[in-house]
Amino acid sequence: MNEIIELDQVDRELLKILQDNADLTYSDIGKLLNLSPSTVYMRIKRLKDKGFIRRVVAEVDPSKLGYRLRALVFLDIDIKKYSKVVDQIKDFEQVKTIYDVTGEWALVLEVLVRDHKELSELLDKIGNLDGVHSTSTMVVLRVIKEERKIVV
Repeated sequence: MNEIIELDQVDRELLKILQDNADLTYSDIGKLLNLSPSTVYMRIKRLKDKGFIRRVVAEVDPSKLGYRLRALVFLDIDIKKYSKVVDQIKDFEQVKTIYDVTGEWALVLEVLVRDHKELSELLDKIGNLDGVHSTSTMVVLRVIKEERKIVV
């Protein structure tokens, strides 16, 4: 189980700043926090080493690259083949998130595709995997809220 580590107020503020704009330089962050750039660097390095910051990435607008269709795919699978199914699904580039859930379905996938044809082809691939009993798909009409920031 993950150990909960207490952060001081400076680390909390630093995480808030990075979640808003990870493009800022150490100098810019230092000015906001009244710290030297080297102190900012050391604190960020420590937060990465401790696993608070998993990675720093650019948030890309999928629609600008032609990915206009998002869907949730619910899977009923043979639990004995769970690992094999998950390993295969991980390899599909259109699958952006895999959730292991409770309830009627074993897995929920968030997929991002260019159009209905690509979604249909992906669903055929997933449905034909050994161990997948059935799928149910919901197309996302619009995203009302999508927030990746964590309250610090």
